[in-house]
Formats: sequence, C-alpha cells, structure tokens
Amino acid sequence: MTNSNKYNERTLRSIKEASEHIGIKEASLKHLFYNVYNQKQPQPTKLGNRLYFTTEALDKFIDTNTQTEV
Repeated sequence: MTNSNKYNERTLRSIKEASEHIGIKEASLKHLFYNVYNQKQPQPTKLGNRLYFTTEALDKFIDTNTQTEV
C-alpha cells in the first residue's frame, strides 16, 4: 500500500461526506446510524461531540451489508 492510499483510508469524513461516499442521502445514513445500527455501524470516530467516518469503515459497512445471493 502506498502512502497516498494509506492516507486516503484514514481521512475522516463528516456524515455528509460519508453519505456521498456510499451513495445515499444524508438523512438515510443518519437514520441507519442512529436508529437501525444503534450508533455502531458504520464504525464512527468521535472527536469531541462530532462524529466522523474513515473510508475504511465506510467500505467495510458496504461489504458487510452487501447481499451476494438473491
């Protein structure tokens, strides 16, 4: 892994940026995070009272919730 890839994985994203990254509306991500997954998924990074998400945590959230069989 190059340094630039490592840096991108560790970049903190706001809820708005995180919703854009995974391709859903900001309100949908808030609903999933606060109501469906009880503030556990995607795994947040808390700085003070603010929540951020790493690209790695968002990608893991997508992988975990992707259904391979219909």
